[in-house]
Amino acid sequence: MTNQPPILRLTKRAQFLRLRAGFRAGTANVGVEALRREPDGPISGPIGVGFTASKKVGNAVARNRAKRRLREAARRLLPELGVAGVDYVLVARQSTPGVSWATLLDDLGNALIRLRPQLEQGKGPSPAPARARKSRTKST
Repeated sequence: MTNQPPILRLTKRAQFLRLRAGFRAGTANVGVEALRREPDGPISGPIGVGFTASKKVGNAVARNRAKRRLREAARRLLPELGVAGVDYVLVARQSTPGVSWATLLDDLGNALIRLRPQLEQGKGPSPAPARARKSRTKST
């Protein structure tokens, strides 16, 4: 068996927010956000993973089911397809709780494969351009 990096859970809001600036890949059933912990450092260290499901997914039962399914899919796929030293957030979609298990695994695997070359390059994503804020002043 190959030497696989350990998998750690992301639990703090700041960890999730940091990944919003990273790379993204998604399918109809799952979204993946990823970012290397040290952009210029070596590819090593544990893999970090977090899970999220918004209220768009459904009620609490549906959100919990979606996250349970994503946890199990990540447990199976991240050791093979994940990059060491990278944090991932798996985002549930509305179809995540009810899609077939094989389809969910395929979708997550495809998203991880698409992200891999960008994460291995060692460069972070280019910063998003700042959006202009709307003025809240009343015009008379």
